[in-house]
Amino acid sequence: MKKINKSDSTRISLIVIIISFLMVTLLFPIVNLFKEAFYNEGAFIGFANFSEYLKTPALVSSIKHSFTIALISTAIVIVLAFLYAYALERTNVKGKGFLKWIALLPLFAPTMTHGIALIYLFGAQGIITTGFFGKLSSLAFEFPLYGMWGIIFAESIYIFPSIFMMFRVALKLTDNRLYEAAEVMGTTKVKQFFTITIPSVKYTMVSAFFGAFTMAFTDFGAPKVVGGSYNLLATDIYKQVIGQQNITMGATVGILLLIPSVIAFIVDQRLNKKNSTVDSKAVEYVTKKDKKRDIIFGSFTYIIALIIIMIFGTIIFAAFVKQWPYDLSFTLDWFKVKTYGISTFEIYYNTIYTALMSAIIGTVLVLITSYLTNRGRGFGKMKKALSFLCTMPLALPGLVVGLSYILFFNKANNPLNGIYGTITIIVLANIIHFLSVPYMTITTSMKKIDMEYENVSESMGVPGYKVLSNVVIPMSMPSILESFSYYFVNSMMTISAVIFLYAFDTKLAAIDMINKYDIGEVAAAAAMAVLIIFTNIIFKAIFDKIIEKMNK
Repeated sequence: MKKINKSDSTRISLIVIIISFLMVTLLFPIVNLFKEAFYNEGAFIGFANFSEYLKTPALVSSIKHSFTIALISTAIVIVLAFLYAYALERTNVKGKGFLKWIALLPLFAPTMTHGIALIYLFGAQGIITTGFFGKLSSLAFEFPLYGMWGIIFAESIYIFPSIFMMFRVALKLTDNRLYEAAEVMGTTKVKQFFTITIPSVKYTMVSAFFGAFTMAFTDFGAPKVVGGSYNLLATDIYKQVIGQQNITMGATVGILLLIPSVIAFIVDQRLNKKNSTVDSKAVEYVTKKDKKRDIIFGSFTYIIALIIIMIFGTIIFAAFVKQWPYDLSFTLDWFKVKTYGISTFEIYYNTIYTALMSAIIGTVLVLITSYLTNRGRGFGKMKKALSFLCTMPLALPGLVVGLSYILFFNKANNPLNGIYGTITIIVLANIIHFLSVPYMTITTSMKKIDMEYENVSESMGVPGYKVLSNVVIPMSMPSILESFSYYFVNSMMTISAVIFLYAFDTKLAAIDMINKYDIGEVAAAAAMAVLIIFTNIIFKAIFDKIIEKMNK
């Protein structure tokens, strides 16, 4: 039997500690969610709660509505995002850097932002509804804002950048040798598109479908703003828990919301295994001159970019005018509005602090966990268990995370009950909700580092932590900073995971946007959105520059 040395003892202790932490903050809360839905006062009641839910026609329609919204939004976004990515990777359109940045803008704003912008564009006093306030009456257009099409419009803006990035990466990896061979054989451009381009991104297409579907199916922010009476599962959870204090039915709806996410997670994991190999001899695609093609795709991309600019330009404009649409003079008053006695900048400070704590603690946790699961030998089963727990949050919608935290941490007999309603529980929810992507990012980076560093250090008696600090961390720094940035940006604008967890003095910016919208202070909600957007853009731009220098 192999003797466990000090380094192995430290490693196994850390693995046990992190597994224990994830069980308390991830596994136990989810188990409690299922217990709430399937048990009543300790007795198993099976699907009784689900049966009760499905007996109510209005609630059943929420399921149908959620599928309708998700399917239509997904179909629209997959087509638009693919064509946009194709334009940037396979044509010579001008301003590719600018077009890429515009495409990514929705990543920096809470989903409610898109809904609020649509109100200023297509509401009763909207810019387009009124024909630019009567100055261009011929361009006046009434859009069915509140209900299905308003939600689809907002969700499409929200989903677009994530799917665009997936297709862009897939198109970058296509081997140009295939196109060269096709040209030698006299294959037409159209046939090349359908026999080479589409098959080369088929796995990405399936992943994009499930990813987009899940994002639209589980989103809460946009439907809350422009949903009107068009109920969805995500808004049903909010109404059951906040409106009716019916946590049991909220848990029941939460599990229904979880099903598509779990299916998407399983499919995505299997596709990643099939699509994990990259040909090291592949040749980068060479874009040939074609003026007609460039004009067509250039026109398309700039129309999409204009729509996104219009959304963000409108929200910024609305935040700085006195009284829409009657007095459009400049003001900063909307940044000074107090909601229930708390000022905008107090809430903004809470948000910055929470985002930084989530990013710092989350990145350290992910770094150590990635090192433990990917470097060094032995402890295979424990490593697999830890790795599974780290990828599990990919299958959990934010609303499910938040609801499970209520059920677990708010119990009187839970020794951690004291953290409920504090910044601590919000930070924990953020860490768990966004855990998987940073974990996979740093894991991918660490797998590229030669394992000989550990082998040599072990033979020379050098402690493992020195290899981590002197070799692994410096070589993984770009991915570590990328993970920190991911945590910060998403924690700045999350709503679904924390909507049930805040107290009076721990309110965050995205939650405040919902509160302001509910009491009719839409311009103040727009002002809060502007603070989030500019903070995220500035932060991301700085970090991207640092990462770019490190990669060089």
